[in-house]
Amino acid sequence: MIIGPWLTLSMLAASSGGVIFAQENVAGATLDIEIQQPMQREKADEIIEWLRNTAMLVNQTYGRFPNPAPRIIIIPSTNRRGDSDKAVVFGRVTRQGRETIELFVNADRPIEEFYSDWTATHEFSHLMLPLLSQRHRWISEGFASYYQNVLMSRAGRYTPEDAWQRLGEGFARGEESRPELTLNEASARGIREARMKVYWSGAAIALLADIELRRRSDGDESLDSVLGELQACCLPSRRSWSGSRLFKTLDSFLDEPVFMPLYRQYANTKGFPDMKPVLRDLGVRLGSYNAVLDDRQPLSAIRRSIE
Repeated sequence: MIIGPWLTLSMLAASSGGVIFAQENVAGATLDIEIQQPMQREKADEIIEWLRNTAMLVNQTYGRFPNPAPRIIIIPSTNRRGDSDKAVVFGRVTRQGRETIELFVNADRPIEEFYSDWTATHEFSHLMLPLLSQRHRWISEGFASYYQNVLMSRAGRYTPEDAWQRLGEGFARGEESRPELTLNEASARGIREARMKVYWSGAAIALLADIELRRRSDGDESLDSVLGELQACCLPSRRSWSGSRLFKTLDSFLDEPVFMPLYRQYANTKGFPDMKPVLRDLGVRLGSYNAVLDDRQPLSAIRRSIE
């Protein structure tokens, strides 16, 4: 989840004596970490290592962290949204000045549960894009939803079967959510109006773009490499972008456009991209719990390169 300058946040009040500060270096970045109290130092050290590990996971995309100096705030909490049994209760990115990731966590949960939780990966992935306008939140939330699954698979936190099952189930939820709205309309109404459409339509577009980039370049290009170009030229950015500006910028790194054709096809079209034939060609058949993967299908090699 991203919170932009159109919302006002209450500042977290804490003296230096009530906060554990740490800095962790990962490729291309120094993470400034603040852990609010109450939390035992041993658990804080485990969480700091988990954050470093998750940042390194995101680095797999193009070899460096998208922001060279992000602020990460860990807030012990067991009472948000009734999710007190989860390791990571809630997360968000704020961009009112310095890019900051806030993670509300249940410090009572074992550290293994933090590594299997996708929330931090999702929030870190938001930093691979600039802040987008409210109308185009489907892109920012969707790309982060795509990468939360892809990166968790690449790191071995999910099996490929689990990652593709999660993506496929997400696409199904998005297809069922407010079919009378276009993607831009769904975002403009706010996430509460069409949450699943907002989150999973952008993930579908991310997958479609990734497939096309890998297919036509025989693996030399990918969504990973194009986002690396974006980071090198334009991030972090202090301004809000439109979705069309973002997609035109991504296309500027390519010999032939991929992103604006997808935008024109889907952004103002009611419904949801039909992902069933795409998953079939990738060799993905959804199961009750994990997908069944078939390497005999025409896009199975591309699927393996993504996962």
